[in-house]
Amino acid sequence: MLDAYLRNGELFLKEEGVGEINEETIKKAYLWPVDEMAGGIGVSLEEEAITILRKFGFELSGRTKEILPSLIPNKKGICSLCGKQTKVVLNKAFIFPFERKVDSVVNENNRLTFCMEHAFKLYSAMVYLYVVPTNEGTLKFFFDGPERELRRFKNAFKRSFWLDRFSIEVKSRNGKKRYSLKVNLALSKYHPNEAFFAVLHEFVKHMRNRRMLQEVVESGRAVRAYLVYGSGQFYGERVIEGTTLERLINFLKRIQDRGKETKWSRKHLEPRDSAICLFYENLEVPRNKKDRSKNFLEREEFIGKLLGGKFDFVLLNRIFMERIKVKLPLPLYYYTWAHSFLEVFGGDVVDVKTFERINGLGYALGKVMKGTNLERYQWELFRARGFEEFINKLVELQAKLEMNFDLRPVYENEREWKVVKAVILNGMLNALYGSEKEVSE
Repeated sequence: MLDAYLRNGELFLKEEGVGEINEETIKKAYLWPVDEMAGGIGVSLEEEAITILRKFGFELSGRTKEILPSLIPNKKGICSLCGKQTKVVLNKAFIFPFERKVDSVVNENNRLTFCMEHAFKLYSAMVYLYVVPTNEGTLKFFFDGPERELRRFKNAFKRSFWLDRFSIEVKSRNGKKRYSLKVNLALSKYHPNEAFFAVLHEFVKHMRNRRMLQEVVESGRAVRAYLVYGSGQFYGERVIEGTTLERLINFLKRIQDRGKETKWSRKHLEPRDSAICLFYENLEVPRNKKDRSKNFLEREEFIGKLLGGKFDFVLLNRIFMERIKVKLPLPLYYYTWAHSFLEVFGGDVVDVKTFERINGLGYALGKVMKGTNLERYQWELFRARGFEEFINKLVELQAKLEMNFDLRPVYENEREWKVVKAVILNGMLNALYGSEKEVSE
């Protein structure tokens, strides 16, 4: 991650025409990166820069009053990047913000140290660091890749999209400036994976509206995304490779194409939002009125797996059953999401054809069960704890319905019976409770 972050700083300085890095250069330019990260609001004082850095989630100590002295080497050591023995600075949160450090455990002698050149290049990388506020603090992410592709992708993402969606509000009180960050997104975002997914959806939509998506896809194949989230000294991280990023973009495009202009609650959803929003926003499992973010823990897990290239039918089924239990509607566009994902990514357990057969079986069973006392079998099947019990319940249900269904897809996928069970149940639930239009496509 250190090298990837460094390349962003090198790209910025190259674009700004900064060649040799020396003390004079740093004194002249050290406020530029903070100002650029903040959208060019005109940062002219070190005090303002420190306040902004804290607002962006950089974990500065309460004693931090200056930036410049931390960028000028004052002791001998070895640079953690180039390995040269020279004058170095000790890493600070605004130089490389992702160093894992626990004060009571880590010896200061083992901390990252950098020569003047690499310290300033890393510090400058914040220009292409993107921050989204969430209930859990902030999601920070950046991109990396070969210089040509990174520049093209960065220009599309930051210059065309991010500056249109991101804003920082400045208010003055008692002579001091206060800052608040806002990222204008159509989807809710309580957790970090949700936040990146919401950003990606908005980015795809934005690029399509400007007819630039194909250019983004071409450069994005070689670009990977680094996501960092959490607070305090502990954080999580995720790397999304370029091929996965490309597929996620195509996946979102497919779903956006299936939407229709819709009025939902008090919101008016445009076509490219509706098929995303009406599924995503209904993945809530009510459990906490005071802290609504807890209602979306399963959605965060599901989206996290989605970003990693997996569509978790079992987790989704758990969400559906919890919603049925408290008489909440099922998310719309389930079939669209599942089918689109398998078309783009393929399936590690079920492919498109297998999904269609198994989902079709569940949907057919649900249609016949609807309105009868056999609806309780949704819970009998859900509680089945082994393949044998599950298949026995299916056969039993078939007998009670006095109908024959093709159970071959179930037997053929015995080893993955939990996924098969989830797909059958999801199809069944959509027949019993869902929108017929969205399921029987």
